[in-house]
Amino acid sequence: MQTIQIGANIASLRKEKGVTQEELADYLGISKPAVSKWESGQSYPDILLLPRLAAYFNRTVDELLGYAAQMTVEEVKSLYIRLADAFADEPFDTVYARCEEAVKSHYACFRLLFAMAQLLVNHAPLAGAPDRVAAVYREASGLFLRVERESGETGLARQALSMRAFCALVLQQPDEAIKLLEGIEELSLSGDQLLAKAYAMQGETGKAKDVLQKYLYQNAAGLFGAFPDLMTCYADEPEKIDICLQKALALGDTFDFQDMHPGLYFTLYLTAAALYAALHQNDRALDLLEAYVDLLSRKDVFPLKLKGSAFFDRLEPYFQTLNLGTNVPRSNALICRDLKTTVTGNPAFQTLKDESRFRRIIRRLEHWEGDKR
Repeated sequence: MQTIQIGANIASLRKEKGVTQEELADYLGISKPAVSKWESGQSYPDILLLPRLAAYFNRTVDELLGYAAQMTVEEVKSLYIRLADAFADEPFDTVYARCEEAVKSHYACFRLLFAMAQLLVNHAPLAGAPDRVAAVYREASGLFLRVERESGETGLARQALSMRAFCALVLQQPDEAIKLLEGIEELSLSGDQLLAKAYAMQGETGKAKDVLQKYLYQNAAGLFGAFPDLMTCYADEPEKIDICLQKALALGDTFDFQDMHPGLYFTLYLTAAALYAALHQNDRALDLLEAYVDLLSRKDVFPLKLKGSAFFDRLEPYFQTLNLGTNVPRSNALICRDLKTTVTGNPAFQTLKDESRFRRIIRRLEHWEGDKR
């Protein structure tokens, strides 16, 4: 992240212009030692001198200061990854303070604000007490609101609105989430489909393929991710849970999601296992937990990354447009810890504790070292 570098900038610009410290001091009506102290970083120019200095060097004040209100996509991505890794190893408040500093330093960089809000959402449970966790979600929601209202980027604003709705749900405010989402109108034909048709008409089939692969991937992954929520809604209709699970697995097989996006399966397996355990269908629950641990144990799963497949072979440019690129929102160390405790400490599976198969599953998880890969 960039910081103010006015002293070094004055020295560089002065030398580029071919003037001495004394000549610059004479122009500004100050002493030569004052200029020397600026350039060595011992002091800073008076604020009233900044416009004159900037004009003298034919630069803006921001350029003179070495301050950039905007961060590049790569800078945002790099900062997010560093802070996500820090959340896994350092006290929450320490990393939280660094997030706040990044926001204050680049309050006009909306992609940075979105990324920091996303980071807070993904790590809020680490804040400790419930009221503190809620406060972190409220702060993230406020950042998403600023992005939505002031960024001027339609796609980013839409994502921010969706994340505000997510925060509202976490904060037990379903009315607010409904108010945010209910009035959204979509085109009957997606913008991606229209864009692909336009590219194809121009003979740019490569671009059309890129757009349509992204569209299919986003929608197929979204469909797959909706099944666990739908299964939960059918908690009192076991036959519908079975159907949802079968259709989700069939969809995953169709698009090779277990290889390219295994993280989708963790939620599916755990949700279905918990529902079957609640219905006292222990064998079904244990089958899914074994599938869950089998997937965890695969050597090609961690560290989790977004990737394509033999069919989805044109997604890399799309992944690189995302704030985090191919990286997942939390560090793999934190993800692995949660994947363990979600089974070992989950009250939904207490009815299975006397089952020998469940005890074997727990032992496998206790010896699993996915976080060390």
